[in-house]
Amino acid sequence: MKKTILGSVLLLAGTVSSALLLAGSMSNNWTVNGQLSFWWNLSQYGLVPAFIVFIAAAVIGLVIAIWGLFDKNSER
Repeated sequence: MKKTILGSVLLLAGTVSSALLLAGSMSNNWTVNGQLSFWWNLSQYGLVPAFIVFIAAAVIGLVIAIWGLFDKNSER
């Protein structure tokens, strides 16, 4: 049960953090060939490593939550 809660919180934190980072990068009016590009905006601010860390945290949280659901030794 503890693994499921930890994984869910980590998944939520990673998802919300990456969504805020994407929303913030698209609020600027920078364009590439007339098209908005979140990846180019993130690279202009140097936030690509932070975005990758947030996505990795969300994926790790998902894995921990699923592991907690199927753990045979968990006390219920």
